[in-house]
This record gives sequence, C-alpha cells and structure tokens, in this order.
Amino acid sequence: MGDKDTVKTANSELAKTEVLNVWEKRLDGESSKAFKAFCLFRSMGYKRSIKACMELNGIEANKYGTWSRYARLFDWKNRAAAYDEYIAKETEKEILAERIERRKRQMEMLNGFDELVAQRIKTLKPDDLNADGAMDLLERSAKLDSFITGADKENNKPVQGELAITFADSFKDL
Repeated sequence: MGDKDTVKTANSELAKTEVLNVWEKRLDGESSKAFKAFCLFRSMGYKRSIKACMELNGIEANKYGTWSRYARLFDWKNRAAAYDEYIAKETEKEILAERIERRKRQMEMLNGFDELVAQRIKTLKPDDLNADGAMDLLERSAKLDSFITGADKENNKPVQGELAITFADSFKDL
C-alpha cells in the first residue's frame, strides 16, 4: 500500500524516511482543494458517498460535478478502500492486544486465587476436611482454570451423563 514517494523528517541527529500511503498524500496533479475534498470523503467510513459527504460538511450541492470529477481523476474509491483496509487491520491489532491484556489479568487473578486457596488449605486440619469437601475444592479449581485458559471452549462435546440438545438443524432453512 505504501508508495515510493517519501518525506524526510528530522529525528534528532538521524534523518528518517517515511513512506506515505496512497490515502495520506496528494497525487500528481491533485490540487489542495481536491485533496481536502478526498480527505473529507475518506473520513466518512464504509458507507461513504460524495453526496452524503458534501451534505455532512455543508458543501453546496452545485459542487457535486467537481467532486465527482475529482473522485474519478484521483481514484477516490480505491484510495478510500485502501484506507479502510488499513484501519480494519489496525483495529484488529488493537482488539487482539486488548484480549491479550485481558487474558493476562485473568491469569493473574487465577494465580492470586490459587495462592489464597493454597494458604487456606494449609490452615485446614485434615480431620475437618471430608472427601466431599476436598473433591469440591478440586473441581472448582479445575473449572476455573479451564474457563480462564479457554480449555472449556476446546471440547464442546457432551460428557457421559450430560444432556446436549442442538436446535440448529431445526432452523436451517428459515
């Protein structure tokens, strides 16, 4: 998506060359007015149109022909599509980073819970803990660990003695 046109910016002692994408720069022959119009169009999002953009930005309707010519000459459709693709990828990266951070926090909570349980178990007297109580603690710990690590989603098959009802086929052709 990057173009060969570059801009040099000073960064302390080093000169840095930055590649501009097709939606970030004026094209050859594109006036500043045409580029400004493109930027307004680009920022409209997926459901953009020249008419809606003009209305939203208070541009007179008699400029529609000029904007349409700009759009055709300077490939607004493909430039905006490239921008949308870039934004979608950046959004996906942010969502993934948030999920990773959430998972880290959940694991920290699980580890804290494990420590609390371990401390509590150390204070229990063997005579005070019956077999049912011990199994209950073990089962709860395993379920929580499975939930947080996502292992509960990996195996959706019913366990023996567990009832599973699926209605998906009943609604198939509705």
